[in-house]
Amino acid sequence: MKKTFITLSILLSVGSAFGAEAPDCRQQKVEQSMVEICLLPGPPFQHDVYTLKLDKKLIFALVDDFVENVSLEHTIPEGPAIEFPLSRQGSNSVKITGGCLPESKDDAEVARVCNFYWGRFQVVKDIRFEFK
Repeated sequence: MKKTFITLSILLSVGSAFGAEAPDCRQQKVEQSMVEICLLPGPPFQHDVYTLKLDKKLIFALVDDFVENVSLEHTIPEGPAIEFPLSRQGSNSVKITGGCLPESKDDAEVARVCNFYWGRFQVVKDIRFEFK
């Protein structure tokens, strides 16, 4: 019972950090993998958080200020290793690049459009998150 209460308390406190709105998630299938990008809205006039998952595994979670120009690089070790299928593209490293760029109207941010590449594969294409 105590363990359940502690878990519930943690989940409620994490949820309240992102505001009252539910996450807005979009999925795209790339090769044999499922890619999901989500917007976790923050409270009014505070930062939003963007997450990227591949096959239900969190790749990153970034606040809106740092999601505009993302570049992550992974060096693939020699020999047997657990790797995401999209990371195996024939070289010894793979980069995730892209971002969620703001769109403005009348000097106010009204949306963000997200595009990301995982090596040569575009894993997020023109996903648009609109703000209310």
